[in-house]
Amino acid sequence: MQLKYSTAFRAVIPFFLAGLIVPLGFAPFHFPGLSILGVGILFYLLQSPTLKFNFLSGFLFGFAYFGLGVSWVYVSIRVYGHIHPLLSFFITLLFIFLQSFYIGLVTLFFRKIYRNIPFLFSCVVFSAIWCLGEFLRATILSGFPWLLLGFSQIETPLRFMIPVVGIYGVSFLACLTATFFVGGVQKGRSHKYIYTLAALFILLGPALLNKSWTTVASEPQKIGIIQANLSMRDKWDETIFWRLLKTYSRKIQELIADNDIIVLPESAFPVPPSYIADFLDELDKQAKQLDTSVLIGIPQAANMAETAYFNTMIALGNAEGTYLKQHLVPFGEYIPLIFQRLNDWLGLPSSNMQPGKSHQKPILVKERPIASLICYELAYPSLLRKQLPDAQWIASISDDGWFGHSFAMYQQLQMAQALSLQTGRYQVLANNDGLSSVINDKGEIVASLPAFKSKTLQASLYPAFGSTPWVYYGDGPVLLSCCFIIGLAVFSSYKFLSFTNQKFTLNGVRGPVTRLSEPRS
Repeated sequence: MQLKYSTAFRAVIPFFLAGLIVPLGFAPFHFPGLSILGVGILFYLLQSPTLKFNFLSGFLFGFAYFGLGVSWVYVSIRVYGHIHPLLSFFITLLFIFLQSFYIGLVTLFFRKIYRNIPFLFSCVVFSAIWCLGEFLRATILSGFPWLLLGFSQIETPLRFMIPVVGIYGVSFLACLTATFFVGGVQKGRSHKYIYTLAALFILLGPALLNKSWTTVASEPQKIGIIQANLSMRDKWDETIFWRLLKTYSRKIQELIADNDIIVLPESAFPVPPSYIADFLDELDKQAKQLDTSVLIGIPQAANMAETAYFNTMIALGNAEGTYLKQHLVPFGEYIPLIFQRLNDWLGLPSSNMQPGKSHQKPILVKERPIASLICYELAYPSLLRKQLPDAQWIASISDDGWFGHSFAMYQQLQMAQALSLQTGRYQVLANNDGLSSVINDKGEIVASLPAFKSKTLQASLYPAFGSTPWVYYGDGPVLLSCCFIIGLAVFSSYKFLSFTNQKFTLNGVRGPVTRLSEPRS
């Protein structure tokens, strides 16, 4: 029995080690080739004819992948959600299990059909299953579109495909590259050099698409960003609120005369506008006199009794409109329904945040419509696409204090770069804790502030017009193509099994035809 468990352990541990490699392709490590390598190793290991633990192998790969890549979730739940450490650990573990579950399904499903299709087609099928698995992971149960493989390729030539096929499409291409490299190095594989050349073409060929899909305005707008670097404890401490207000007031005065737009981070003022109405009115008047627009993150009451709030971005000065955050953070801004009873039983505080409507009028800055995102919404390109092509640039505000000193802030900036590239729009990212940045329409960081420093940033942005192919068509074509590929693979596999399971009489003995395992060309 002990030998049996030892053999099983040796069989699945390579999957765990391969999963540890993948997060190294994302920020803050920035080794995109390692993400492709990790997925390639997974695909290679799945070729083994003796592999028995189809689901468990993928699950352990995912457990290492997300256990390393999103370990900061514990900090978010414990510190920001104010949940007991033991329960926070349990929820984090359950969360990582859930993310790993999707990769377990990917490997299980692939193993069910891969033997009955040619190797070349199996490369395409695996990539399609992976891509569809990412979509399901990003959608079901509120979704978690973090560490999608496509985000890791923001620094490779595959980045030029992001405006065309989106993040899911680039995930598919990165996965296909990995599988073709496996075909190029696998022993016994015919035409190995063709697979290698195909992988290199997919990886490097998109450099030929290095073009601007949108047109930027000739006149820049000067932008000022305030990064206060306030801890979560200080930010919500009533005793130092007026000191906070004075700090922001001073920094605003330093920027207001020399900039067209000033952006403050998420919940810069942690009280509803009615509590500081005089201050906001004076700021509004001054900004109008100086022809300056001011965007501020602030909670806004959702009812007269002020028992529920919206996470809001308001506009002052030469700007108008309000944006209410639509996609709230699970366990931070709301408790998922399945955990609500447990939360109540333990007597833990419940969140009082409410989501905004899915369709809202855009904020106008100097009569130009902009797209608005608050914190966690950066991970959901579909929220941004709904605001395009009318929006001429993107305003993203965030407070990453609830991430702690972790990878999350850097991963979020990487996703912001992908969004700018995907939509062909400049983006202003104002973050309370650091890495506040201005990103151009090609996804390049124009200017940025260091993490955990109290500073201001001044730069220029250019409004943009037009649409990328992804803005026009969205993720639909890629996802439908993946469904078609998978459906074709299932059909082909079924037809093959139907043929091989026919009974034949040989020397008076009837039985199924057995297919030997050999490298497939």
